[in-house]
Amino acid sequence: MDKKTILRVFGEAFLRSMVVLMAIVILGFSAFFIIKVRSDKKQLAARETTEAGSTYSDEELQAMLDKENAGDTKEDADASTEEITTEEVTTEEAVEEIASTDKKIIVLNSTNTSGLAGKWQSKLTSEGFPNVGAGNYSAGAQSQTKIYVKEEGMGQDLLTYFSGAAVEVGTPDSGACSVTKGSITLDDADIIIVIGNSDASVQ
Repeated sequence: MDKKTILRVFGEAFLRSMVVLMAIVILGFSAFFIIKVRSDKKQLAARETTEAGSTYSDEELQAMLDKENAGDTKEDADASTEEITTEEVTTEEAVEEIASTDKKIIVLNSTNTSGLAGKWQSKLTSEGFPNVGAGNYSAGAQSQTKIYVKEEGMGQDLLTYFSGAAVEVGTPDSGACSVTKGSITLDDADIIIVIGNSDASVQ
């Protein structure tokens, strides 16, 4: 073969290869394009189905959400109220009444009725309170009897003997208190009763 024949054969083979390569590339792009179009159509159809399937407007959906939130708020409020009520009941039940029969009691007269503390001392002793002393309260006449106790729960069983008396944890002004009957001192007393005008007579 001469040189021209070789070049011609080579050129023909090269052109055929290029044609085949171009055909493969075109087929590949065509397949990709078809797949892409089909995928987009499926997504569009799914989106249209979802949108068409919703039977509620935006306003209706918002109203439903607000109603649900309002229900949750009411349940929270009811739960909070129940917790507070439970805590109050628990606190009230935690304070137990402490009997005064074995406590050291001092009765002080704040009124102008002479010998009133001694009369109340005798009254309480006869009612089953053996450790009772008596004295005077010089800070002025009190309108109502006040029962001072060392700790909460004390003195509740003494309220039935007095008219409108109040129980308070603490002590009266020691400078105004003087014990004249009995061996109990102010420091030793568990309960100090300051008699007011409401109990100026012993029943």
